[in-house]
Amino acid sequence: MAIPNEHRLRELLQIPPEAWVPDDDRPEYWDETFMRLGRGYGFDPEAGEYPVNHGQLVLNLARLVSPLLDGARFTQVLPGDDDVEGEERAPPPEDGDKESGGKDNRYTLRLRHGGRRYSVTFHDFSGFFNINAVLALLNAALEPTGTPMRFFGFGDVVVVGPLRGVQQAMREGFIPGFDGAGVFEDWELEEIDAWSESGDTPESLVRQLEKGRRRVRFCFVV
Repeated sequence: MAIPNEHRLRELLQIPPEAWVPDDDRPEYWDETFMRLGRGYGFDPEAGEYPVNHGQLVLNLARLVSPLLDGARFTQVLPGDDDVEGEERAPPPEDGDKESGGKDNRYTLRLRHGGRRYSVTFHDFSGFFNINAVLALLNAALEPTGTPMRFFGFGDVVVVGPLRGVQQAMREGFIPGFDGAGVFEDWELEEIDAWSESGDTPESLVRQLEKGRRRVRFCFVV
């Protein structure tokens, strides 16, 4: 195995014991290990365009928990576009862009799965993915499936696993101490809809889930 005590990490992440174990000892960074185990995803936070299309990112992340979200349908309303479904409202002024709260910088992401529609609305004028919104949307869709699996953001790496397992993986050093540094400067965070946080401590993972849960709306659909 590439890391010491990989069996322990597999136990924490609830990976079946019969899953394939590599027989080489090639050194890995922690995120490479999680990706090899199917419990991690690395991405470039900068999409390189505005408005940002979150579709492929959502699709790639949903595959990590297959078959739990198989068949889910993702749609988005990009800044400046009309919302034909029209049921969304913008976040309260204190959560959004204080200078310009119009639809020219408002996104609405939606995910339909299992007879439910989940949606999250936020303001953003950058060329970066709003990973907080994406993870909140996916986590909301996972809740009714009964699985303990959740998505957690660590900067430019997303980790999948049960909350307590990921927390313990941090405590045992499988995930190194993360300083919580984001892709924005502090002054930029005051201007965008920065309503979540990166996972820098086991306790901050709980706050990630709670903040995301508060921002996602859902309704039953036919």
